[in-house]
Amino acid sequence: MLKLRHPLMLATALAAGLVVAAPLASGQVRASESATVPTNPGFKPDTGQINPGVTIQAPSTSLDIRKIPTPEESRAALMMPVSTEPSAGAVPVSGSQGSGAISSPSEQTASGQPPAATTGAATSEKAGTEPAASVSSGSSTTPTAAGLPPPSGPIGATGQTMPAKFSSRNDILDRTPIMAWPQMLSDQERRRIYEAVMADKSQPATDADTLAPAGELSTEQALNEMHPLPASLGDIDVVKRLKYVKGKDKVLLVEPSTRIVVEQIKS
Repeated sequence: MLKLRHPLMLATALAAGLVVAAPLASGQVRASESATVPTNPGFKPDTGQINPGVTIQAPSTSLDIRKIPTPEESRAALMMPVSTEPSAGAVPVSGSQGSGAISSPSEQTASGQPPAATTGAATSEKAGTEPAASVSSGSSTTPTAAGLPPPSGPIGATGQTMPAKFSSRNDILDRTPIMAWPQMLSDQERRRIYEAVMADKSQPATDADTLAPAGELSTEQALNEMHPLPASLGDIDVVKRLKYVKGKDKVLLVEPSTRIVVEQIKS
């Protein structure tokens, strides 16, 4: 029995030695490999920074910037009469709805797309959704006209829901910030507001020329240069909650709770 134990112990010792030597050998191999593999260039051991970041290049289409319309353009678009009739998918033959000549849906192409008169709609009112019309001076609501012919474009769309690519009116309003949408004031009401404010004894505000619809008044302007509208304008419901800031040649109506300019009236 004693003789058998010694060979068994010798075999056990040899096996244990091989198990210990294997990790050491593999560790030496990994160390030699890591010496030849470049480290992550983004890692900075002094700061612990792993991803230094890269300069993001602007997309190639970024040069095609959609400009914000002027207050005058936004007001002209908002006050334009629109048809309340849903579109039947018809397209004006002459490119103008004023003529009343409209093609039937059967004249559309086999693929379901409207004829070239619609795809080239940008040449006439961007598909001639609404004809231009003057707004009555006493109007204080969005002008609509049920008597207008249905707009051209997607079936079921009205003048107000027509996609911007078919309606220059809606295209302008889509590019107008919500806070910069003009107040629904008639020309006569705007004239009254301008004359009443200019006749007031308040002084023009500092840096009023830099203010525009959707802009925010500074604390100094809000505290010292924002004033209640004259009492003579109390019958105009749209502006009852508003205050004003006077410029040299314009009147800026302000929402006092947010200090945001919501309307600009020039002479």
